[in-house]
Formats: sequence, structure tokens, C-alpha cells
Amino acid sequence: MIKHMTNSEEQVMKLLWQSDRALSCTEIAELSVDKTWKDSYIHTIVKSLIKKGIVKVEAFELVSRSYARKFAPRISYDEYVLLSGFSTKELNNTERMYDFILTILEHSDVDRLKSFIKDKL
Repeated sequence: MIKHMTNSEEQVMKLLWQSDRALSCTEIAELSVDKTWKDSYIHTIVKSLIKKGIVKVEAFELVSRSYARKFAPRISYDEYVLLSGFSTKELNNTERMYDFILTILEHSDVDRLKSFIKDKL
């Protein structure tokens, strides 16, 4: 099970999930227009997200005379939503997952799902 994110962590993750490339801490701070945290706090936020297994170091980029780490999501938003709501025990409980899938199906476009499944088989 993925640990709950703080509001600041969620703001950073929304930006990373929407980005088409890995971002440095400086870029994250610059691109976060509605942030509720100070720019100097970004390293703490990213470190916490790495510890929770939600973010990974994707690359290093030479900036001036030093290297900056670039960060990317380790999991997608959809995976986060799924994993944050279920413990490992629940994920391994076939009956629980069956009920979860049925709930999703009740609120989904069935024809679109059929098409998706057909394409995957």
C-alpha cells in the first residue's frame, strides 16, 4: 500500500504526472504556480516522495558547474489511486478485487471497455 501524500506532495506529483519529461527541483518550483510551500522546501518534498516510492531519479543534468537530479513519477496517477486505496492483503484478495472491478464496471462505458479488452487480447 502506498502511503498517503501531503497537500504539498500532491501538488508536486500533479505537476510530475502532467509533465512529458523529468523535472529538476528548480523546474518543479518554477512551474508550481499555486504552490503552498516555499521554494526552499522542494528538496524535502521530493525526498519524501522518493522514500514513499512514488518518485524516482530519472536523470542528471549539468547545470553551470554542478549536476542537478531530474525526477519522474515511479507510478502513474491511476496506479497511485489504486494502490493508495488497497493494502497488500486486499490486493491479494481475489474476492475484494472482483468487487472493486464490478464497481468500476458499473460506472463505466461498457462498449468502450469491451473494445479495450478486445484490443488487449
